[in-house]
Amino acid sequence: MIWRLKEVLRTISEDPSIEGVIIYRVDGVPIASNLKENRKILEHLYVLENQIKTLLSYIFNQNLDDTSIKIKELKVKLYPITKTLVLVALSNPSADFRVELEIKRIINELREILLNEF
Repeated sequence: MIWRLKEVLRTISEDPSIEGVIIYRVDGVPIASNLKENRKILEHLYVLENQIKTLLSYIFNQNLDDTSIKIKELKVKLYPITKTLVLVALSNPSADFRVELEIKRIINELREILLNEF
């Protein structure tokens, strides 16, 4: 199943606006990821790892469709996939609406994979 999740993440990561995508459990543990090799992403991930539990709790307690933060030159958007998983998309702040639509399509594909596995 992890292999199938990574394949889906790879497709969205090919977009030049996307710096990386990660699936996290609600407790903040990363499940799968696809990141472009970029040193600035690693720095941002360290900051994100420290904030992810708070953001995940906020999303699920407030029943939000998504939430986003900006860390320096990186836009970090969190999208719930299931009640226990969230997709984190790291993109350029100039990412357009097309990227948002593609991410929502990917979320539906991830949900289908997860439902078929369990």
